[in-house]
Amino acid sequence: MLRVVGNADSRYGEHERCSVVSGLLRGKLCDRLVPRPARHIAAGQYLYFAGEAARSVFFLRSGLVKTSRTSPAGDDMILQLHRAGDILGESCFCTGERHEDALALEPSEVTEILIEDLLAQLQRNPAATRDLVVALCERLGDLSSRLQSLSFEPTIVRLVRTLLILADTLGETAAEDTHIVHYVRQEQLAQMIAARREVVSGLLNRLRASGLIDYSRKGHISVRRDPLKAYLDSLISRPAL
Repeated sequence: MLRVVGNADSRYGEHERCSVVSGLLRGKLCDRLVPRPARHIAAGQYLYFAGEAARSVFFLRSGLVKTSRTSPAGDDMILQLHRAGDILGESCFCTGERHEDALALEPSEVTEILIEDLLAQLQRNPAATRDLVVALCERLGDLSSRLQSLSFEPTIVRLVRTLLILADTLGETAAEDTHIVHYVRQEQLAQMIAARREVVSGLLNRLRASGLIDYSRKGHISVRRDPLKAYLDSLISRPAL
């Protein structure tokens, strides 16, 4: 059961966390979110499960949440890692039910937005409706690209692509390296690219030996972005055997 907290400490300072929402859904949605209670989710706790009825989306104030699907054989496939500022659960627009599981990988804080409230905001602001459609189309495009990669590209290409995406979305640049500030385990990388963990471990060791990434045991990954991107381009340009 999620615990609802409604004290002043749960509010945004200077509205910095809801800039994404106010940019996506214009008007005064940001102001309406500020006084709403926050839900705190412990690491390892589920926000929702696939198949549940759904009448809301969630705005992630802090932490890291993964959305995933489970195969009949029990294998997890991570669809996306959501960071602070992301909206998740939007697939409920289509069928009124959850299409994936959402699990907190770190202690996290979310604000729930009822679909009725969201739709009321969109009806008052056609520009916000357009922005939301564009954002959803971009997310569908990203998922389509991932599906194509999973279907046709070698494991090393999928892994390098994923590391570059994580560097862009979860990274902080320092000197020549981009540090992925959240701890992403090898098992989670394997679930993102549909590979065995042992295979991912071996490929990470190869990339580290080549000086393209760095990490310690149970430590965060650092990516040398430009050399890694050049390596990806070289892999893609190789003729198929």
